[in-house]
Amino acid sequence: MSWTLLGSWLSALVQIGTTMVLARLLTPADFGLMAMALTLSVIVTQFRQLGLSQAVVQRADLTWSQVNALFWVNAVAGLVLAALVAVGGVPLASFYDEPALVPICIALGAGFVVSGLSVQHGALLNRAMQFRRISMRDVLAGLLGSVAAIVAALLGMGVWSLVVQNVSALLFSTVLNWWAVPWRPSRPRQLAEALPLLRFGAHVSIANLFHTVSREADNVVIGRFLDAGVLGLYTRAYSLLMLPLRRIKTPIQSVMVPTLASLQEEPERYRRAYRAAISGLCHAGMPLVVVLAVGAREIVDVVLGDQWLAAAGIFQLLAVAGFVQLVSTTTGWIYTSTGRGRPYAGWAVLSGAVTVAGFLVGVRWGVDGVAASYAVSQVVLLVPGFVLACRHTSVALRDPFVAMTRPAVIALLVLGVSVTVRSVLPQDLGSAVVLLVVGASALVVWGSCMALWRGARRELAVLVRTVRSGRGAKQKLGAPAS
Repeated sequence: MSWTLLGSWLSALVQIGTTMVLARLLTPADFGLMAMALTLSVIVTQFRQLGLSQAVVQRADLTWSQVNALFWVNAVAGLVLAALVAVGGVPLASFYDEPALVPICIALGAGFVVSGLSVQHGALLNRAMQFRRISMRDVLAGLLGSVAAIVAALLGMGVWSLVVQNVSALLFSTVLNWWAVPWRPSRPRQLAEALPLLRFGAHVSIANLFHTVSREADNVVIGRFLDAGVLGLYTRAYSLLMLPLRRIKTPIQSVMVPTLASLQEEPERYRRAYRAAISGLCHAGMPLVVVLAVGAREIVDVVLGDQWLAAAGIFQLLAVAGFVQLVSTTTGWIYTSTGRGRPYAGWAVLSGAVTVAGFLVGVRWGVDGVAASYAVSQVVLLVPGFVLACRHTSVALRDPFVAMTRPAVIALLVLGVSVTVRSVLPQDLGSAVVLLVVGASALVVWGSCMALWRGARRELAVLVRTVRSGRGAKQKLGAPAS
């Protein structure tokens, strides 16, 4: 997992640096306009993989003929989705009353053609747990896309610099995937062999779709009932919060899903591995969310600039949702690793409906109301989500809640110290200094707890052992049968 963590944090540094530059070259309205376009693009993206990437990872008896068939399915899907995004720009522009969205959507659609050609190559890397190659791909593609975006912004291209970043990153990622994986597709044949994977992938796609719709609904509601400038503030606050959290969660997820899939026939090991993953994730993530919330104003000032300070309150409200989602999103690991696509889709529909309803109610109180409604909905859905996910599995309902107990206690201690330190600091200190002092005090508390609390240390150690033992089940790129 070390390569995954290293790559994830290098990608985060690239994104933070890019955000700091683009936030000073572009306006909130530019980011808001891009967010409007992405409400369509991000939703359609859920059908780019058709759930087939997860199917390749989860399937124990995968064959090369199935991989070849799935490649052509994804390639055709990329063409169809590109056309849908391009054509969808017209009604989207009418919905938001923003004519500029039409050419932006046409450009974004081109990215689907390219990315559809690399889905199976990426899935094979993940199946084989080639985390070093995956990390190198993500960092390099992100860096090259960021350079392209900054150059475009310096040339005065405005919102189009964000479009350049999106499409070029997909292009570079596709090229790097093909470079990393020696397998090459042959002509389409034996497509019927892919039907079992397509059925599983269809359920995963439906689940991903409704999860995405619920996550993008806040952008749609804000863009429709408020304006692009406010939407820009909201999306920057959300992206800034999720950037470090994803750097923690994504590496663990990329390792744990194939690891859990390899343990399907060993229920007790599966249960221990899942509990260890949640404990480790929460030990790293929960204290971090607390520090981010306490230093929200200073973080926004340092990273985005003082013209974005109105996003600080939004940032703090979204931090509550981020705290809960560290754990709640791991229900997807259970569904996908055990091949339970249908119940996964059902839960996605239900939770999505609750979340969207919350946004429609919250918008009455402006953008802060939308952020608050998101936090409330995530808290409400936490227990029901685990009740359904744990059914018919070796994971007991109490397991995730027991696993997060010690991390939650440590996070509360970090919260108390961080708030106290923040309150006694002089008001005229610069934002960077405040962040440094608050972060250092939080790190001391977290480190002391981990050093003195044997149970907390043991939970992190178990996670490391689980990941290392899971590597024993990884397969080489030639693992699928002929």
